[in-house]
Amino acid sequence: MRFFTLLTYLLVPIALFLGFIDLFMLIMALLANPALLLVVFALACFVIYTFCSLRFLRQGLQQQRALSPSLKDWIKVNAYGTIFICVLFFLNASASFFINDTNLRVTLQEVMDQQSAMTSGQTVPMETLLRMFRGVTTAIWCWSALTLVHVTLQLRYLRSHANLFGQ
Repeated sequence: MRFFTLLTYLLVPIALFLGFIDLFMLIMALLANPALLLVVFALACFVIYTFCSLRFLRQGLQQQRALSPSLKDWIKVNAYGTIFICVLFFLNASASFFINDTNLRVTLQEVMDQQSAMTSGQTVPMETLLRMFRGVTTAIWCWSALTLVHVTLQLRYLRSHANLFGQ
């Protein structure tokens, strides 16, 4: 129970951050790139899931108050969207760990060449880009792994504490 509580409170600031980013992605998807709508939807599932889970933890598990059956539905539906986005991010981050530095440098150089054509030509050193890429990839991998563990625990707690949800 302590681990679940810790994970829940750890995911809340991440959900706030991703929710903020999700708003901008929604605007971009609506104005320029409708293909982003799937990612926007999946990130919204994570944000909604996190806050519904927080409510379940605080009001249901800690205070033993009765919860509405709709909260259980919100948690379950958004848990599946969260599983989708976390598995996707987890697999992508895992695959990027196996990219050797030479291939990564070539790919990042191509991205930098495209960027310098659009900007004033200022570039970030390649070593900084490599460290940033590895750092972001590691953060995404950790976030997705912890979230998948949280969803697993959450679904178990929903089953074991079904009595909290009034019928």
